[in-house]
Amino acid sequence: LLVRNVGVAQSVGLAFAVAASTFCPLLVLGIWWRGLTDIGALAGLVAGGLGAGGAAVATLGGYAPGGWAGALLGQPAAWSVPLAVAVMVTVSLATSARAPAHARRFLVRLHTPESLEAA
Repeated sequence: LLVRNVGVAQSVGLAFAVAASTFCPLLVLGIWWRGLTDIGALAGLVAGGLGAGGAAVATLGGYAPGGWAGALLGQPAAWSVPLAVAVMVTVSLATSARAPAHARRFLVRLHTPESLEAA
């Protein structure tokens, strides 16, 4: 409501970019990597959310540089999703003592087909 002349497609695209920058890395790493820690997950959520959110606010606020900077601000998921993944992995590796002890067993149960009986 505060910003005029913003298309619905652009605002929806930016909202999805913010969502993808936070939840996609969390879901992928949470399902496939047993080393994800709670602090790593939170740090990645914050980094991805602030990165994409800041780019969305700048874009909607009318800041439109040309060239690569404008393209990266207009499509923030291209760099904020990898940023969130990198932060989650880095912080999780730095706080590896906080990794859940049962993570390996849980991931085996999660990925084992139902037709097999896992002991």
